[in-house]
Amino acid sequence: MYQIFLLDIDNTLLDFDAAEKRGFEKLIESYGIEYRSRMLEEYKKLNRDLWDLLEQEKISRDELLNTRFTRLFHSFGLEINGAEAESRYRLHLGEGADLLPHTKETLLHLKQKGKKLYPASNGVYHTQIQRLKKAGIYDLFDGMFISEKIGYEKPSPSFFEHCFKHISDFSKEKTIMVGDSLSSDIQGAINAGIDSCLISPPKAPATTKATYQITDLSELIELSH
Repeated sequence: MYQIFLLDIDNTLLDFDAAEKRGFEKLIESYGIEYRSRMLEEYKKLNRDLWDLLEQEKISRDELLNTRFTRLFHSFGLEINGAEAESRYRLHLGEGADLLPHTKETLLHLKQKGKKLYPASNGVYHTQIQRLKKAGIYDLFDGMFISEKIGYEKPSPSFFEHCFKHISDFSKEKTIMVGDSLSSDIQGAINAGIDSCLISPPKAPATTKATYQITDLSELIELSH
């Protein structure tokens, strides 16, 4: 059925929530500040709002990365260098390589069946590559599609056009985008004219936007026949 799998990384292959929490805690502690759980919740909301603006092409990647911690710490009554804080956070985030259940087994199965596998991620290139290598799955992919290198973010059609141009024997009919985000992964697939598969928690609301909806990556095996 499908021969080409474009796979989101965060909360699709790797547990980003865990990596984000650990990285954020270490960042806060590095400034000698007592960590409180509400800080992470405030950061997540601020960060999500900024990523939404980036996906809508209303702000630049540099603006997001270099100001999010400036804004956050300012809300705590502190003045810090946002770019420096981003650099510190990025080092800690790069250590976050917890695989989600059945990820490696599923990728190995698809690879053994001759499928082409590509990460398709909105993220910082070095960080994402480091995490894939640390998780032991980097060598299972046929190429890397990371937005920082491409110059466009999902759901932009330009992101997917770049992917399509760099996949040999490409066919839209044999390609599927797999991810956990309706706004970037699924909407991006719709914009690009390819099928999609949403990974969502058990008991999550059903969606008609995605071609398929699954709760575990291993369910992709059925779509590969």
